[in-house]
Amino acid sequence: MKKHAFLEPIKVGPIELKNRIILPAMAKYFCGPDGFMTDDYIAYFENIAAGGAALLTTGIMPVDPEWGFISDGQPFISDDKYIPRMKELVDRVHAKGAKFIFQPWHSGEVGTGIPVASFTIDEIHAIQDKFVEAARRAKEAGADGVEFHMAHTYLGNQFMSPAFNKRTDEYGAQNIENAIRFSKECIDRIYENYCDDSFIITVKLNGNDFIEGGVTPDYAAKVAVELEKSGVSLITVNGGGRLTDIAGMSDHGKHEEGWKVGYAETVKKAVSIPVAATGSIRHPEFIDSIIEAGKCDIVALGRELLAEPEYVKKAEEGRENEMRMCISCMQCFNKLGAHTAGCSVNPYAKRELDKVPLVKDGDGRKIAVVGAGPSGLEAAVTLAERGFDVEIFEKEENIGGCVYLASLPPEKYKIAWLIDYYQTQIDRLGIKLHLNTAATKEMLEELKPYAIVMAAGSNEAKIPIPGLDGENVKDVRSVLRGKLQISGKNVVVLGGGMTGLETARFIKQQGNNVSVIEMAAKPEKMTVDVELTVRDALEDGVEIYYEHQVAKVDSASVTAKNLKTDSEVVFDADLVIPSLGIRPNAALYEELQAAFDKVYAVGDCGSLGKIYSAVQSGCDIGHSLS
Repeated sequence: MKKHAFLEPIKVGPIELKNRIILPAMAKYFCGPDGFMTDDYIAYFENIAAGGAALLTTGIMPVDPEWGFISDGQPFISDDKYIPRMKELVDRVHAKGAKFIFQPWHSGEVGTGIPVASFTIDEIHAIQDKFVEAARRAKEAGADGVEFHMAHTYLGNQFMSPAFNKRTDEYGAQNIENAIRFSKECIDRIYENYCDDSFIITVKLNGNDFIEGGVTPDYAAKVAVELEKSGVSLITVNGGGRLTDIAGMSDHGKHEEGWKVGYAETVKKAVSIPVAATGSIRHPEFIDSIIEAGKCDIVALGRELLAEPEYVKKAEEGRENEMRMCISCMQCFNKLGAHTAGCSVNPYAKRELDKVPLVKDGDGRKIAVVGAGPSGLEAAVTLAERGFDVEIFEKEENIGGCVYLASLPPEKYKIAWLIDYYQTQIDRLGIKLHLNTAATKEMLEELKPYAIVMAAGSNEAKIPIPGLDGENVKDVRSVLRGKLQISGKNVVVLGGGMTGLETARFIKQQGNNVSVIEMAAKPEKMTVDVELTVRDALEDGVEIYYEHQVAKVDSASVTAKNLKTDSEVVFDADLVIPSLGIRPNAALYEELQAAFDKVYAVGDCGSLGKIYSAVQSGCDIGHSLS
């Protein structure tokens, strides 16, 4: 078994990392409004440390909670009263064998709209004092260092970037020296006062702002040279941000794996200290390739370690085929309630305290799983791990259910990585899979299972609109499955939800004119995944008509009512694709309840939701079935 290049140790300043996988700072919405770290927050980091990553970084830690705050639920580092709880976190991470650093943070213009040009010199110095005090608190808490934030268009990045910094004094961006003066003065003070053989300072650096006149890779490399002179031990290179492109910070699937590695490579050529790469990096062989090619020294796995906390552990044990790959769905950006998975592929992400040991008590008892969508597959794999004899019945020709459909629109291929994972586990665990097989009550009675997991998914909702039974009306799932190929046509999609918008893009990119009719108003606030889906559809030329109610469908048109003006609007329509919501496919479930003692509904069959809720429900029944 070949040892991965990323499993080799590396020195970062005076500190030795046991391998080259680190967790970069990512905001997590665990903490209360008082800024104290919660048990959930601590358990999240402790779990990743236990999985083998060498160095972990907190998410953003505000140095000034009174400043315009854009991201609630984060821990504060603005007062000594937070030190005891921070120390508890550090001790728990250290006990699992990982190094740990804090990331003091200030939003600058992002939180208030106040540009750095408006800051007085006294205000600048006062903010610098807050960063230095934050470093003191980090050291007193036992952390191994702090990361100075010069990325994602937050304060350090705003001073550094000519696109945002319009000052004309010594803190302006007329040259590199002035552009990084604010950051360098902070770093120099922290280094001189606190850095030693056990405490380092690192930097997260934007390699590209994704805005005209902003930071470029070559500009970042020049900055990096100066940072090295100030004693910085490690630079993690990323891009994008709140003021430019949030998808440049965390891609939603449009880019190839490792798409930002080139920025790190440019920086690495300019410095001798270690450089960490980012950029939707997922697969072990890819990580090996960029380290061996000298493009970076270390790889920062952000969302991938959320999806697969045991990444390093599984690589060390030769269990790469058991890794769950992040599918870039942006679920982790959404703020959810307690006991809810913060990841589509990891059912225990951000609810680590809910995790219970897997009890291997199946004893070969037969389990029938009806439906091979994400909930059924997760249940099947979990139950097979427990020692049950699992058989899956799927009416379609492939596994995946709605996840398979979701992987078909443009740039959504990474979603299929979840299907690949489940297929690998089916093969590894010897789960019997029956494709093109619609389960029936009679079939299951003959099987005589100990329990049945109903994961039959959902059906498209039927809305009483005149003309929806016409020949020019096609089912959205059939369209996504590629059973319809058209071009040069006028297409109207009914429904502006995620499925409707992604289907619209799918049809638009085949060379059609596409309109989406949505009865609801355009949301004032959207989750990140919805916001980016709307943006992509509009950029592709899809026309979205909010506050329009469909009245009827004809053979060549759709008539709708503009709810704002109360006027009638007619859309040319060679093809009409309804995407008006879904309903649980529960008919067989209800029939089986009367015939079997143990029948459990999971996923959309039980309660409509997204991928994360389907996987979580399958996991939960897989653990709890007795």
